[in-house]
Amino acid sequence: MKKQFVSMLQEGDVVNDYFLAARKDLREQTNGGKFLGMVFKDRTGEIGGILWNNALAISRLFEVGDVVNVRGTVTSYQDRLQIRVDQVLPLKETEYGREELVVMAENSAESLSQLRDILVMVKNEPLAALIKSFLDDGAFVARFLEASAGKRWHHAYRGGLVRHCYEMARIVLCICELFPNVDRDLLLTGVFLHDIGKLDEMSQDLLVDYTTAGKLIGHLEIGAEMVRKKIEAIPGFPETLRLHLLHCILSHHGELVNGSPVVPKTLEAILLYHCDNLDAQADAITRVIKEAREKRQEWSEYQQLIDRQIWAK
Repeated sequence: MKKQFVSMLQEGDVVNDYFLAARKDLREQTNGGKFLGMVFKDRTGEIGGILWNNALAISRLFEVGDVVNVRGTVTSYQDRLQIRVDQVLPLKETEYGREELVVMAENSAESLSQLRDILVMVKNEPLAALIKSFLDDGAFVARFLEASAGKRWHHAYRGGLVRHCYEMARIVLCICELFPNVDRDLLLTGVFLHDIGKLDEMSQDLLVDYTTAGKLIGHLEIGAEMVRKKIEAIPGFPETLRLHLLHCILSHHGELVNGSPVVPKTLEAILLYHCDNLDAQADAITRVIKEAREKRQEWSEYQQLIDRQIWAK
């Protein structure tokens, strides 16, 4: 049983426990030797590690994604904790508990049920048929239930994708009450389908990482292609509706610099982008504040993705 979790570690602690190896980089020292930089994870967070001795040999003992037993001492570098590692050894599946390494949604099945309750409000027949074609696909639903919505930033846990879609759907219902001219059916369908490409963009195992398809194509195009194939099997699906839905999916990152091949050019596409970003940022910042409070910090560690610290008040 695991006894030491990342969130518990403090400077000076002697570490002897298992973690998920999330990264390893063999680098050059100034004297020409090698050192090994690493990142270790469990269900409570992640921590960097550095190993100075026998770096090349030890780097060959394990791969990213392996569960490893780590021995070392917690130190501080540039105001961040890291483990000065003495030893890293890979473990067999029988030697660790997956539930201690991976964050799981409290109840992804309940989130899916709540999302279904909202999606039945879609009255547009072609869109309702499209939604049904996905929800009747058992293989898709099984993967959707288990998928993470992100690698690190938001809803980055198993079951996070369905939770993200449900929260966005709730936001959409509020928006449509305020702005009744919005095509609610289209926007709800876009919420459900906007991130389904993540099922193939990222490996959904112990370690969530980008697949070859994810690196080469990305989830916007992967998801759009999944939708295209389903639409092709629905007789008489209107061409204008098909184009509008695909536009929503392909533009939901908002800006070309953020990876969208096209910027949002309709009311529904613009709202989908803002709903997605609102829910993602709210989830991420909530997590950052929680982690800072657990460490009894008034301010979070520097968040490189958003170029700031967050006040945990």
